[in-house]
Amino acid sequence: MKKYIYLLSAVCYLLSVSCLSGQESLKDIYDTCEKQFQNGDYESVITSADVIISSITKLSKKERSGNSSLLRKTYLLKADSLSEALKLDLALKDYWNTIEKFPKTQEALKAKLGVGLVYYKKNYYEKTRRYFLDFMKKYPYTIYTDNAQYWLGMLHFKNKSYKKAVISFKNLINKYPKSDYSAEGWLRLGDSYYALKNYKKARDAWRGLLKRYPKDKEAEFALYNIGRAYESLGSISYAISIYAEFAEKYPKSIISPEVTYQVAEYFYKKKDYEKAVKYFEQFFTNFPDHSLSENARFVRSKIFYKRGDNNAALNSFNEFIESYPESQKQAEALLYIGNCYFDSADYQKAIENYKKGLEGEPASADITAMLKYNCGQAYEAVGYSSEAENCYAEILFRYPKSLAAAKMYLKRGMDLERSGDYFAAIENYELAANISKNKSIQKKERLITGVDDNVGPLAQKKAADCYFMQKKFKEASREYLKVVYLFNDSEYVPESHYMAARASEEIGYIKEAKRNYSIVEKKYKDTDWAKKSSERLQELAKK
Repeated sequence: MKKYIYLLSAVCYLLSVSCLSGQESLKDIYDTCEKQFQNGDYESVITSADVIISSITKLSKKERSGNSSLLRKTYLLKADSLSEALKLDLALKDYWNTIEKFPKTQEALKAKLGVGLVYYKKNYYEKTRRYFLDFMKKYPYTIYTDNAQYWLGMLHFKNKSYKKAVISFKNLINKYPKSDYSAEGWLRLGDSYYALKNYKKARDAWRGLLKRYPKDKEAEFALYNIGRAYESLGSISYAISIYAEFAEKYPKSIISPEVTYQVAEYFYKKKDYEKAVKYFEQFFTNFPDHSLSENARFVRSKIFYKRGDNNAALNSFNEFIESYPESQKQAEALLYIGNCYFDSADYQKAIENYKKGLEGEPASADITAMLKYNCGQAYEAVGYSSEAENCYAEILFRYPKSLAAAKMYLKRGMDLERSGDYFAAIENYELAANISKNKSIQKKERLITGVDDNVGPLAQKKAADCYFMQKKFKEASREYLKVVYLFNDSEYVPESHYMAARASEEIGYIKEAKRNYSIVEKKYKDTDWAKKSSERLQELAKK
């Protein structure tokens, strides 16, 4: 209400002053309107524009003539504001008013473009398409022709007519290289190719933008999209190098948090821990309130542990517990703290932290079971055998499908293998391997301790070893190949290929043996197994 009283007072004041001062006051209001438009305050522009139009309309014919330019601009600005506020029917009416009242002016020409944009916003596909094509035909050399070409491309893109969008955006960048829309045209050309799954052409379009407009606001998105193109082409290392460049160049971008975290996570999974720490620290330093900040700190702490830097790991996990007292990762943090003490043979402190983890908020079954298992290991180390057995018994009873249970079956299998009971050893190894490869476990990243990733493949390989030692070579070959196919990122894959080949040799499957030796020789060149495979291939060639 106050706003309208103020505006009414302003009108009365304007009408009461001299013609010159009135012109100056109306111009001031218009200048304010332009600033409001730039700030997105469209409702205020609409209201103030009505004041200017009403005031000028009430002036004498001579006075109106002196304000004609201001009146044209105000009509157009009001129509643009209505369009931006999505009051499309009213905008359309005011655009036509501008065209009819002020024909053959720049404002009328821009209003004609505005009509097309209203059709675009109403999603009148065919009507908009014909309108923009007609506009470009009638006005081929105006300052707004390139705008129409751009919005025609956007119309096609919006309606998933990506091939037509490609044609439109190509016309834009080729015919109007100096257009204000040129940079965005390159960006949208890349987007259109990407939607067509032509990732190489998408990448090249985005590169074209960076080459021509390196400082344009669209360059930020072009660089990120080049990474997406490489990722879609399967060139993950190239994609990550682009994302890393993006994170360094645009740290305040709205997509920088996700990009930085993705880069950190990539290096973490590649076990390039130095770079992973760098980007995780960059993440939680630059984006402390982001939802992934907690996880970034936690994984950084894990890296210290995996690198064997127990002091740094202890400090980092303790800081994590203090910083995130309500975190669901509290129990896992205490597990790692216990592991740090266990590794340094301080078993009492290890037990103390494992028990803290068990007494706090309920954790996942895998974490709880691992806390129990490691607590049992610590009890054994200090000679508390009965307490250790209680921990182990509870794991098998309550958490039979946990990684802790898998570790127990692996340990039991190794004991049975040493005693010569291969049959029972194989049973336990298979139980351990099956738990480890269980889908519910595989889906979640498993980095509970430094050796957990090896439980499944080691158990599978040990089962194959037992068959081999019993000269059951057909079964041995089959079980070794399970390591290859079920745990293909394991360190035991080269050895398993080699041993599968040895087993195949023993039963006369020479072709199969050569195939596996060749795989090791070519794919794992830097391993001792590659050298042994080459020797076996040379021996077989002599026969």
